[in-house]
Amino acid sequence: MKVSIWWCMLVAVLYGAEQDEVTLLRWAGPPGSQPDTYEEWIAMHPHTDFSYSLEKIAHGDGRQGTVAILTEQSIFTSITSEIDQLINNLQAEGYTVLSYQMSGSEPETLRTFLNDLYVSDNLEGALLIGDLPVAWYEIANDFGEHGYTEFPIDLYYMDLDGTWLDTMNTGNGKFDGHTGNLNPEIYIGRLVPPTAPDSLYLKNYLRKNNAYRRDTIIMPQRALVFVDDDWQTWGPVWSYNISMAFPDTMNYWHPETTRASIYRVKLDTAQVWVSLFAHSWPGGHQFKYNNGSFYDYYYSNEYNTQNPPSNFYNFFCCSFCRYTTADYGGGWSIFNPSYGLGAIGSTKTGSMLDFQAFYQPLSQNKTIGESFKDWFTYITNNGVTFDELCWHYGMTLLGDPWLLPYGHELSIVETSPDMISDWNLTILGNPVSSILNIMFSLKKNSHVNITLYDCAGRKLAHIADKAFGPGNHNLSHQLLDTSGVPLPQGVYILRAETDTQVTIKKIIKI
Repeated sequence: MKVSIWWCMLVAVLYGAEQDEVTLLRWAGPPGSQPDTYEEWIAMHPHTDFSYSLEKIAHGDGRQGTVAILTEQSIFTSITSEIDQLINNLQAEGYTVLSYQMSGSEPETLRTFLNDLYVSDNLEGALLIGDLPVAWYEIANDFGEHGYTEFPIDLYYMDLDGTWLDTMNTGNGKFDGHTGNLNPEIYIGRLVPPTAPDSLYLKNYLRKNNAYRRDTIIMPQRALVFVDDDWQTWGPVWSYNISMAFPDTMNYWHPETTRASIYRVKLDTAQVWVSLFAHSWPGGHQFKYNNGSFYDYYYSNEYNTQNPPSNFYNFFCCSFCRYTTADYGGGWSIFNPSYGLGAIGSTKTGSMLDFQAFYQPLSQNKTIGESFKDWFTYITNNGVTFDELCWHYGMTLLGDPWLLPYGHELSIVETSPDMISDWNLTILGNPVSSILNIMFSLKKNSHVNITLYDCAGRKLAHIADKAFGPGNHNLSHQLLDTSGVPLPQGVYILRAETDTQVTIKKIIKI
């Protein structure tokens, strides 16, 4: 997507004004419906003593820091092998991983536990799996016009040294103030299935997670930007923000093209990222049409039944990621059968704004968790206004926070170990000036075939297809398309094999 200099200037002017200017989201559920309450939640989750046990420590090689996986004790044994696979993948990426199983429902104790890990191990972030403690926040008059609201707040577990207050209704279990140093120290991801049986949905999610890291569900580096009527004028600005990380964007913000029927069709297009802007509730999205006089709907369970070929979502959608609600939509987007892996959204009427503070770090090869923490730091860095609190304090990250939307640069060797010694391949860093440098060594005469593909599986170039003798070899390949134009920035797949049937697959980013 190309953006004019005029739009760049407009973006610069609008930064910092979004909370004051953007039309507020609203609950769009059926008449009479309303968000679940803290009282309903606590009746199903009475406070119990907090306990934990350390199950495994996997030491990384120092390329990354220390992270933690915290799993609900009652489901731990049923997904142990899947958690072990995730640990192995994270260790291969350089992380030191601490894996715990735990029980209990006291938010304060869980926050203290995370803070202890932050102090003792310099914890970077954590993944919470299953029914683990939920902190709640309340606002007397949301946005100064919506009345009383209460909602789950994961920022409570991210900001470990700020002061969280309970003064409005002292002792009712809900926070209502936040002072001190507001910046988050760590990032948090949650895996909360939208319905039972939890272990089956978690097993499938972790299977998809491993497959993604092994490059079997990589989607084209394209983003769908779908902006309903109330934010039409912001569509170009937000699309520009998203294009920082995903230059190829499909944009829809004309009032009569942003309908549920068209959203269904566009979700069937393979893409790595979906950014949806629509009035919603945990049960679905509402779209205006016919000059705003009619509505149609995309329901949450359609993310399960349609099974869209998309990996990640950013939902500018009221309460869509309220994980305390059964069948919540953000959950179905990542617990569908084949694709979804991560979703960002709010547990209340609110959403992300100042998108550049999220997509810029994401474009710099930071994980979703790191980028989410960077965005929250941008919001809280100089304190928060009341409007910023109302817009953003419900924001949560669903899924594995250590994922990269561009894929993971892991080598996959599909052969027996005794054959690997015959063939070694190295990519000499990321390509510079559209030149891909490859070095490989052979112990005997072999026919070598090296091919470059895009993420949709289209063959772009044969880099080598001939016999080579024993020893070291260097190849340089200019990264051009069939028209001789340099390939666009993105993620590509390099496959190499010899006549001894050794296959190496590498994901490369240019």
